[in-house]
Amino acid sequence: MSDVLDIHTHNQKASGGEAIFNIIPGEVAIRKNRFYSVGMHPWYISADELQREEQWNKLVSLSKNPNVLALGETGLDKLCETPFELQQEMFCRHIRLSETDARLPLIIHCVHANAELIELRRQSKAEMPWIVHGFRGKKELALEFLNHGFYLSLGEHYQEETLRAIPIDRLFIETDESNTNIRALYEKAALIKEIDVAAFTAAIHENIKNVFFRH
Repeated sequence: MSDVLDIHTHNQKASGGEAIFNIIPGEVAIRKNRFYSVGMHPWYISADELQREEQWNKLVSLSKNPNVLALGETGLDKLCETPFELQQEMFCRHIRLSETDARLPLIIHCVHANAELIELRRQSKAEMPWIVHGFRGKKELALEFLNHGFYLSLGEHYQEETLRAIPIDRLFIETDESNTNIRALYEKAALIKEIDVAAFTAAIHENIKNVFFRH
C-alpha cells in the first residue's frame, strides 16, 4: 500500500496501489494488484427481483476476495428514482453483511437522507466503520455524524470550515469521479487544516490501516 491512498475512486486509470476502486458487482474483474470496494449503489438497484438477487449474490461472493476492502458504495438517496423503501432494504442487507460474514467497513452515499442514515446506524448497533463519502455538508452536520460514530471522506469540493472541524482521526480523502491527483487533494487539505503535509499524510495513513486493513 502506498503512503497515500485514495479511499474511493471511479477512475480506473488511477495507480493500483494508491486507490480503492469502486465497482458494481459483475462490472469488472478483480485484479490482484488493486484494492476494491463493491456495493449496490442506490441509483442502480434493479427493479427486477431476479436481477437484483443475482447482483447481490455476486456481491456476497466478491466480498470474500482479500482485495475487497469495503462494501459500497451503498446508501440512501431521496433524489433518485429507486423507491426509497427498496433502497433501505438493500442498504440494510449491506449492513448485515458488513457486520457478519464480510466484516468490512461501509462506504456510504447519502443524499437528503441524513436523519434516516443516523437512525439506521443507531438501530443496527453497528460495530464496523461507516464512512460517508464525498461529504460536502456544513460543519454542524459533520459534527452530528461524528457524534454518532461515522467517519467522513472529503473529495475535491467541500466547505473549508467543515474540514477544519473534523478530527484528523475521523477523516479520509478521495477523488470519487474527479481526475484530480489524490496527492494534490492531500496537500490542499493539509494546508487548510494548517498541518504539515507529511504529518497529515501519516495520520490519514493510520486511519486507513485501522479501518481498511483490520484483518
